Amino acid sequence: MNSKNLKIILIILAVTIIASLGILYFSKDKPLENPENNPENIEKEISFEIDFSKAEKISEDQLKILKSDYKSAVEKYKQDPNNFSALMTFAFINYQLGNYESARDIYIRVGKISPGNYNSFWNLANCLIRLKDYSGAEQAYLKAIENGPDQTRHYTALAEIYWYDMPEKKSEIPDLYKKGLAVLPNNYDFLINLASYYKETGDKANALKYFQEVIDNYPEMENEIRPIIKGLK
Repeated sequence: MNSKNLKIILIILAVTIIASLGILYFSKDKPLENPENNPENIEKEISFEIDFSKAEKISEDQLKILKSDYKSAVEKYKQDPNNFSALMTFAFINYQLGNYESARDIYIRVGKISPGNYNSFWNLANCLIRLKDYSGAEQAYLKAIENGPDQTRHYTALAEIYWYDMPEKKSEIPDLYKKGLAVLPNNYDFLINLASYYKETGDKANALKYFQEVIDNYPEMENEIRPIIKGLK
């Protein structure tokens, strides 16, 4: 073999080695397309072990039920790490035991696995309130409203945060309830809460308007509402 042919072969080998190393490098660094859907990652990121020995302010009967539910959830989880019911049970038990951070993390996981449900976001918001993360709770309630627009509690819970914990957003309460009324026309809770909001903020005209709407739609409440209207005039 002459030196010219040997030189060509060495160049080809060098190019092949470099290309192989490049493929290996990029393959190694490339993340999984959906790592969150990988059951192994779910198990590594969140521990579902629960220490019942630290349970406080829970009766023996309640504790017995929680342990039974936990046992059933573990079996479901073993069969499918993405099982909605199992994950919700783990989160609920942690919440009942006061492990709010653990409950929060699991509810977040459920929301990623099942983004169209509203129960996990509702419960997530309640966890975040316990942790005094009101901005996070707001976002969770908004997602719950998006996924479950016909659930009265979603609107009223968010309005309470705005009123008591996020006063800078108190002025958004009327629009929030009106959004609910667009889905649930003449809903009692929305009407009475709107009327009360306007009464508390000194807007007598709107307070009278919505108190009257309560009476028009719920005449059985007239004896209770009429004195309030009289006091506003």
